[in-house]
Amino acid sequence: MRARRFRWVLVIAIVVSTIGCVRSGRSGDRSPAFEDIATARITNNGWLDVNVYTLRFGSRQRLGTVAGQNTEVFRLPRNLIDARGLSILIDPIGSPQSYQTDLIPVGPGQQIEVVVQQRLAMSHYSVLSP
Repeated sequence: MRARRFRWVLVIAIVVSTIGCVRSGRSGDRSPAFEDIATARITNNGWLDVNVYTLRFGSRQRLGTVAGQNTEVFRLPRNLIDARGLSILIDPIGSPQSYQTDLIPVGPGQQIEVVVQQRLAMSHYSVLSP
C-alpha cells in the first residue's frame, strides 16, 4: 500500500515538473537580447555630479545621476528608440550651465557615449553600433 502511494506521488511530481519546464520555455517570456537594448554611457570627467535626461519631442525623461569622475551606463527606454532620435541633456548639480547633444538617431543595440568635461563646452558624444 505504501509503495503504491509513493509511486503515485512520484508520477505526479514528474508530471508537474515537466509542465513547469515546458511553460518556462515559451518564447513570450524571454528577456530582450543584449543586441535589442540601446544604452547611454555617460563619462563624467568633471567634479560636479550631473543629472542625465533624454529629450524627445519637447519632453524630458530622467535617466539618473553620474557622480563626478565616474561613468554610468543607462538603458534607454524602448519608447525612445526610433529613427526620429533623441537628445541627451547633461545638467550639473549646482551649476546654471548645461550641455545638450544634437538630435541623435539611435536604434536597438547602439550605444550613445557622452563624455562630460570640466568645461561643459568641451563635452562631446558619439554613437557606437554593435
